[in-house]
Amino acid sequence: MSTEQRKAILVIRNYLNKNLADDDILTKYDLAVEQLISNAAKLEKIKTPGVKSMSEGNQSISFDSNPWTITDDVKALLPVPYIRMC
Repeated sequence: MSTEQRKAILVIRNYLNKNLADDDILTKYDLAVEQLISNAAKLEKIKTPGVKSMSEGNQSISFDSNPWTITDDVKALLPVPYIRMC
């Protein structure tokens, strides 16, 4: 298992609020894992570390501070998160 897969699994596990095994997440939500890795790789490739926004002339670009976040395209591939009961 690659480092990127482990990061994606951790992010998905935290989003779902359920302690699922790594293999279960890879099996059930493989498309979401792949999409999350792809999104993070694209953002890390263009992002300058430590910079959240950039302006040049009339153009402004803002980056999310964490490339390993659940975006709407990843949410569409996952079930609704579980509610934690105290």
